[in-house]
Amino acid sequence: MRKTVFGIFLVASVAAVACKKKKDPEVDTTDQYAQQKTDVKKTYADMAFAVYKDSYTSTLVLQTACHNLADNPSQVNLDAAKQAWLDAREIYGLTEIFRFVDGPIDNTNDGPEGLINAWPMDENYVDYVVGEPNAGIINDVATYPTIDASTIVQANEFGGETKISSGYHAVEFLLWGQDLSDASAGTRPYTDYVVGGTANNQARRATYLKTVVDLLVSALNQVKNAWDPAITGSYYHTFQALNNQTALRKMFNSMRVLSGDELAGERIYVAYENQNQEDEHSCFSDNTHRDIYLNAMAVENLYKGNYTSIYGNNVNGYALEDLVGTISAAKNATVINRFSATMGYIAVMYHPFDQAIVLPAERPKVLDVVTSLQQEQVDLDAAAAVFSITF
Repeated sequence: MRKTVFGIFLVASVAAVACKKKKDPEVDTTDQYAQQKTDVKKTYADMAFAVYKDSYTSTLVLQTACHNLADNPSQVNLDAAKQAWLDAREIYGLTEIFRFVDGPIDNTNDGPEGLINAWPMDENYVDYVVGEPNAGIINDVATYPTIDASTIVQANEFGGETKISSGYHAVEFLLWGQDLSDASAGTRPYTDYVVGGTANNQARRATYLKTVVDLLVSALNQVKNAWDPAITGSYYHTFQALNNQTALRKMFNSMRVLSGDELAGERIYVAYENQNQEDEHSCFSDNTHRDIYLNAMAVENLYKGNYTSIYGNNVNGYALEDLVGTISAAKNATVINRFSATMGYIAVMYHPFDQAIVLPAERPKVLDVVTSLQQEQVDLDAAAAVFSITF
């Protein structure tokens, strides 16, 4: 979605692998599937913690790379920071399944999603753009004499949802700059950070980069801790204490919203319809095709109860696939087959995405992805109906 949305989620022990449990004597015995539903909740919580922990860890690497660039500007350090951003997004894209149900990341009280992944971004709100060399917070010394965490947080979405000052996409813009080419991503020079180099206010730009990436790390740490099973009273335990029906509804809602309303609609079709790269998710780095793939994979991971971690925090537990399959093999097979079809359409979609939405020969492939994701939502709704859950 374009700004903060509702979150959903669960957490888990990093090293723990969710698996089927022995009969819990406190499980509701009036429901013949009560134990299996309890096991599904455990897998969901374990996966949430594992993915958020990995996302936090990868963003620590990004933090170091951005500080290195700001303190010692060079092409090597700029390239390293860009790669660290791309690597961090590979994991963060998989966390998006734990949203849209007022969970730790985007509950209305203190959810930090708006400081993490808000978009689309009016880039001239932060820094210069073509034709506006003095645009943005970085260059507006009179209004923003001090660049610090408080300044950036207060400015975020102040005056409109596209007035984004924080999060992954603010970092992305500070690394790549505007994408003005059909053939490449943005080409911001490292000399934008060299005092006396290109653009204006190089030292303020370096301070902004370091501060905004520090805020990103802090926000992800907040979500990670909220899912930490070792922390008494964390949401990890709150989620598992939910009524089984309530928890299942949250899981299905997160999948159906992410696949249909959010990914098919906000993240793909809006850009397809407008044929405007300003509507794509990661427009500065030309990484939108990966965002799409990872978000779609996140839905499949949750349904199947699988998460493969580059840090060894793997999860492979009893999941909705097992439970739905036990009750309705046909509806389960329909969902699994739709996942395969969706990923197949994504695999052949042209990238960069900003060209896929304008090239006449490639636009039909984008629409195929949208249509498959919309059908995925329908199929997930049918699977939820097995539990008398409707939306």
